[in-house]
Amino acid sequence: MTVAAIPEVEERHTRDAIEAEISRFEECVQQLQSGAITAEQFRPFRLKHGTYGQRQPGFQMLRVKVAAGVLKADHLRVLARLADEYSTGRGHLTTRENVQFHFVKLEHVASAMRLLADAGLTTREACGNTVRNVTACPVAGVCPGEAFDVTPYALGVSRYLLRHPDFHDLPRKFKIAFSGCENDGDCAVAGIHDVGLIAQVRGSNGTSHRGFKVLVGGGLGSLPTESAVLSDFVPEEELLPTIEAVLRVFTETGNRKNKLLARLKYVLRAKGIEEFRRLVAEKRKVSQAPAEKFVVPSPIQPTLVTIAPAPLSSSAAVTQIDPDYDRWAESNLMSQRQAGYGAIWIKLSAGTFYSNQMRGLGDVLEKNELTGVRIAVNQDLVIPWVPFDRVRAVYDDLRAFDLATPGARTISDVTGCPGATTCNLGITRSLTLAEVLSRELNGYTDPEIQKLRIKISGCPNSCGHHHIADIGFYGNVRKIGDQQAPYYQLLLGGKVDSNGVRFARQIMAVPARPIPTIIRELLLFYQQERQSKETFSDWVAHTPDKVIAEQLKPFADVTSSAEDIFVDWGDTETYSLKLGRGECVA
Repeated sequence: MTVAAIPEVEERHTRDAIEAEISRFEECVQQLQSGAITAEQFRPFRLKHGTYGQRQPGFQMLRVKVAAGVLKADHLRVLARLADEYSTGRGHLTTRENVQFHFVKLEHVASAMRLLADAGLTTREACGNTVRNVTACPVAGVCPGEAFDVTPYALGVSRYLLRHPDFHDLPRKFKIAFSGCENDGDCAVAGIHDVGLIAQVRGSNGTSHRGFKVLVGGGLGSLPTESAVLSDFVPEEELLPTIEAVLRVFTETGNRKNKLLARLKYVLRAKGIEEFRRLVAEKRKVSQAPAEKFVVPSPIQPTLVTIAPAPLSSSAAVTQIDPDYDRWAESNLMSQRQAGYGAIWIKLSAGTFYSNQMRGLGDVLEKNELTGVRIAVNQDLVIPWVPFDRVRAVYDDLRAFDLATPGARTISDVTGCPGATTCNLGITRSLTLAEVLSRELNGYTDPEIQKLRIKISGCPNSCGHHHIADIGFYGNVRKIGDQQAPYYQLLLGGKVDSNGVRFARQIMAVPARPIPTIIRELLLFYQQERQSKETFSDWVAHTPDKVIAEQLKPFADVTSSAEDIFVDWGDTETYSLKLGRGECVA
């Protein structure tokens, strides 16, 4: 059975219901403009519909939810049209597998919503105190190490909770992620979510049963918290009732007086996991979600799956000497668990995705009979189900749209949030710094350095996931003499793997401008001091903070005479801290 087969769920997603929703948004915009309602009254309604204020007056950021990160060719073309007609000709992929568009005028939002609705996309509940986009591993269904494909479950949960009358006014935002395996540090990072779900199979020889390990209460932000285990195994038919029960506990016990203490992690801290389990069990008894296998078919695989290796075409069988292609394939092509197929990773600089690339990628998918693409939490794209004998042709097609940049999943594949470019809470221009580092860290061949992850946030809120990076940064500001200068806090040693979550340690504050040099010095120090075959993570774990800080101090020390220290990356004017009212806790 599918979620779409439940009448009350289907009624919430009819075209008439969605049109009524958009018309209501238009009415509220008109009321705001006429003075019938205040901006403060309009704000939570606007956020619930995925429309977020940005620091430039008169403009909005529109956040499009992409359930499980799955995009088809027609979705890409609609996003391209939105980018060109209502935004700046580009979008930004996020660590929640959303696509954001900036500089959208409020009076154009409803038109953009209708455009999205025609393609089956929405901004509904992408912001505000709602269930945010349900994410999933971008290689779900093709990963060699997964228990099973979690995509149908992620899509089913997303559909069930979207527009649910009980869950769009929560004490605080609520995040759900699905992973196909325990070692999910590069894919779903289940352990930092309000609900993290890790695929499990129990039993064997005809008695095997699918289900999930359920994690609860994780989160980053100002108090990074690893999730706790609610249950080692919940059968698949209990998935929706369990998630619904957790949400009802959160609805009743979350702090509605202090939004800064309202996330589920604070409920768990206050009550403890045993009491939380008891509360969830009580809510499960009265759950309105039937105990059924509520899934939807995965839209991201071929109709017929070839298990045997695909035969090479005569053109592909001819050995071609092409160092650029070989370098790209080394980092951007992975083998699927299905013999004969590979998944292509598309590296996007800090998640920036241009409209011509969106259209071009849609054309590439259709030309090569590929069913879709997925957004990854590291702001890349993944094309699964590419027959190996067609990889070179797809590479050539992607290169025409500047979508064949090598270095995916390497140190130069830097994650970055928009920061002070558009965000009211942004202190530094993290997006620009991420783009700079993506270019400057391309030359490393040391395999231990290549596999490192750098993640950057423009403020302490961790939209860029800096807490779980090998090398993380978050923006702050320091005063040098009488002037303000853009700075970052350097963090080292974060990771998520089968052993759980290890949050990065704060090492020192460093100025923004010399960060490329500081990273190169840090990596050189690691290479000189490590033991044989010692990983960066292990080296950081036993190297005292003060030793690392002393080594980097000469590169981080500045004086008021260093003029460029007062100009942030991407700026031409002297830095000055400008914060608006943040809407992360609206």
